[in-house]
Amino acid sequence: VSSHLKEPENATVVTVAGTNKYDSFWRNMANLDMFNETIHSLDPDIKRCFEYCSIFPRGSKLRMVELVHLWIAQGFIKISCATEDMEEVAEGYFQELVSRSFLQPEESSYDTGCFTIHDALLDLFDKVSGDCFRIENDFRGGGWEGDIRRDIQHLLIRCYDGKLITEKILGLENLLTLIVYNGYAATGEERVIESICKRLPKLRVLAIPFILERYPGMEPNELSVPGSITQLKHLRYLALRTNGACMLTIPRALNKLPRVIQVLDFGDGKLDEVNCVDLINLRHINSGSSEFQFRNISRLTSLQTIACAFGIRDAPGYEVKQLRDLNKLRGSLEINGLEIVKSKEEALESKLAAKERLSELKLQFGHSSPEVQAEVLEGLCPPVGLQTLELHSYDGSRYPDWMVGKQDGGPKDLQTLSFWCCSQLEHAPEAFPHLRVLNLAYCNWDALPGNMVHLTSLKKLKIEWCSEIRSLPTLPQSLEEFCVEWCNDGFMKSCQIFRHPNWQKIEHIPRKTIEGLAPIQDVGIKIRSGINLLTSFWHRKKV
Repeated sequence: VSSHLKEPENATVVTVAGTNKYDSFWRNMANLDMFNETIHSLDPDIKRCFEYCSIFPRGSKLRMVELVHLWIAQGFIKISCATEDMEEVAEGYFQELVSRSFLQPEESSYDTGCFTIHDALLDLFDKVSGDCFRIENDFRGGGWEGDIRRDIQHLLIRCYDGKLITEKILGLENLLTLIVYNGYAATGEERVIESICKRLPKLRVLAIPFILERYPGMEPNELSVPGSITQLKHLRYLALRTNGACMLTIPRALNKLPRVIQVLDFGDGKLDEVNCVDLINLRHINSGSSEFQFRNISRLTSLQTIACAFGIRDAPGYEVKQLRDLNKLRGSLEINGLEIVKSKEEALESKLAAKERLSELKLQFGHSSPEVQAEVLEGLCPPVGLQTLELHSYDGSRYPDWMVGKQDGGPKDLQTLSFWCCSQLEHAPEAFPHLRVLNLAYCNWDALPGNMVHLTSLKKLKIEWCSEIRSLPTLPQSLEEFCVEWCNDGFMKSCQIFRHPNWQKIEHIPRKTIEGLAPIQDVGIKIRSGINLLTSFWHRKKV
């Protein structure tokens, strides 16, 4: 990446530290010559990426991953050899823009990982007639009556307006980007999308919202993507984002999209089964909260992210072996339906250990033999660099050797380990010497492992809805936070009684939180062995 970040000779390097300095610097830069000098100090490829950001409305919260995907789709990212990764190069560009203060971290406490562009910068961009343009409608669409230059290539419309698109946008025959920002209850219309597909053949990026108001008990509306979507022969980024109020019907012809397609994003809507086996350059798939509905994905060897659960089924094309050759997967991966897998050998076909870029892994089991589950989990050994592991509904008769330190392999730098509705863990996972966070939830455990003290890097221990635990073992001195929520009332009280054995086990921990409900004997609807759904009032204590 460093080869792409060289500064031009005699460049003016701008780095502004602190929010106030950032604000005053860009507000004072009203001189276009100074603006141009500052912008031209960037590497030309990085400069092009930043200019593209000017299509976003004022106050937009920009995320690195979305910008990276858009930059790549437009061909702005150049690599010098086949072994370079375009996403990594693009992320380097993004970090360069942050370090030069062109992008500023969003300070909102509730939304981390977002960045903004100062309004003064956008004002200056507006004075420089480039090929990027934005239309800032009101929330209901409409209200914009300006003119658009015919040579515009990249366009963003703040809120959907079908009339605006049909009357003014469809004539922009050189348009490469058309993004519609979500508005309140705004939705794309099938006829308008069909017109876009027929009239704007050069599009590389198309993002249209299907957002409807939701009411309790309301059945989702069915919306169909027209088959003419396949006429966009240069399309690389398709985002038809929906919410739960929409059932998005994808044409069977989706498999005939151009092979250059890199991103498919369907938001949180429900999807019919999708066939994309021939989209061999597909890099990122998102179907939100839906389970993965893509069959026979083993050929998609360029795939890097699956932003939904990969559901194993007892049907051709949905086997765990479909993951075997997807070794470019990165970030998070969730696998559901592991009760369908019948042996360690079948699980090994997934070759999870070869997916070296995975940082998070979630494994979800259903009802099946404890012995078979144990064998399957043994065969699902994660890659060495995994940071976070979650196990859900694991009823195995034992935990795998790669977790308890009886074999080589498995994660060596795991930071967070979570058990949800899992069987008893007899021995602490000493195979993870760098483990910092251990979470237990809805587990039918009567005790924590006795050798917990050996987890010498552990910083946080959280136990919630584990009704059978009555006592604590000796805990590591490294712990900085201890949290118990909605567990056995007697156990929670004992953690607060001076000199009680449980209190003595947590006395050294700086931050302790006991959070629970009324006595467990007052309520109780069994939803699983060892799990109680408590329905009485809250009480909360901190010690």
